[in-house]
Amino acid sequence: MDKKKDAEFLPDTHYEGKDNFYLDVDRMVNEGMSGGSVHMRADSTNIEEEVDFFPEDPPKEIE
Repeated sequence: MDKKKDAEFLPDTHYEGKDNFYLDVDRMVNEGMSGGSVHMRADSTNIEEEVDFFPEDPPKEIE
């Protein structure tokens, strides 16, 4: 069976709903992935000083 045809009934599968919501990636990295704690072990921290973000294209219109 064609997987693409099966997924057509889900309206947000093209962009996984990201076209309707703003994703606060910086907040997710700073607060969520580390569980809210910052510590150093063997010259390595669980939250680094900065994360480079790449420019993103806006969601495309679905016909």
